[in-house]
Amino acid sequence: MMSTRIRRYGATILMCFTLGFSGGVLAKKHETTTNHKPHVTKVHGSKQAVSSKQEYSRNSASSSLPDLRKYPSGAARKKAFLRTVMPYINRQNDVILADREWLQQKRYAGHWTAAERTRLKGLARQYNVSWRGDTRRVPWNTLLDRIDIIPTNMVATMAAAESGWGTSKLARVNNNLFGMKCGRSCSGAKGKVKGYSQFSSVDESVQAYVRNLNTHPAYSSFRKSRSQLRRADQELTAANMIHKLEGYSTKGSSYNNYLFAMFQSNKQLLNTY
Repeated sequence: MMSTRIRRYGATILMCFTLGFSGGVLAKKHETTTNHKPHVTKVHGSKQAVSSKQEYSRNSASSSLPDLRKYPSGAARKKAFLRTVMPYINRQNDVILADREWLQQKRYAGHWTAAERTRLKGLARQYNVSWRGDTRRVPWNTLLDRIDIIPTNMVATMAAAESGWGTSKLARVNNNLFGMKCGRSCSGAKGKVKGYSQFSSVDESVQAYVRNLNTHPAYSSFRKSRSQLRRADQELTAANMIHKLEGYSTKGSSYNNYLFAMFQSNKQLLNTY
């Protein structure tokens, strides 16, 4: 009798231990699955629904322009486009403003460190300004004429106009949002649109466009008008700068009128970004 009770008691302990161990394993497996299984929203079977926010998040990692043709033309596509390009435009203008403010602070400074001289030399080279390194003879006016922002909404409007809100072949294949040509310097890479600049990212395309307007001799009148607004203590906006851009298109003033009309019709949407 005693032996039977001992066997029953041992069997009970063994069963409890087995259940406890199995539960732990199951819990561990469930935890592992939960941590690694991606959240998927399915539509029409196995396809995933992609929001414009998800599209920008994905684009931030790859830096290339996503295929915006998947969005219906109109507000949805425009929002996806602006959500993609606006961060790059804002970042570029932030960098320029930081350099401009530094120049204004150093303009009347008497002491220069080696690092500051190096920074100034780099800016002069970047903006194609001739400077021999003498801090007593810095071409301040030329530097400040060139190191300045392009109004964010003006850049976005031109990118939208030139790329068809990011759907043109030039934008999709070359990451070229502004219709920038490259002439004889083109590499003619397979699958690219020949005769036009090729960029590795949207960010690079934005940087090249801004640098072009800030350095190319063809846009000296644009920079002069911008400097005049600065001296008059007026804000730089798309509304007061679009018509100052001359020579960007062979269509002349009709191109500026088209840009301005496009800016006006999308102003409310642009201002949300």
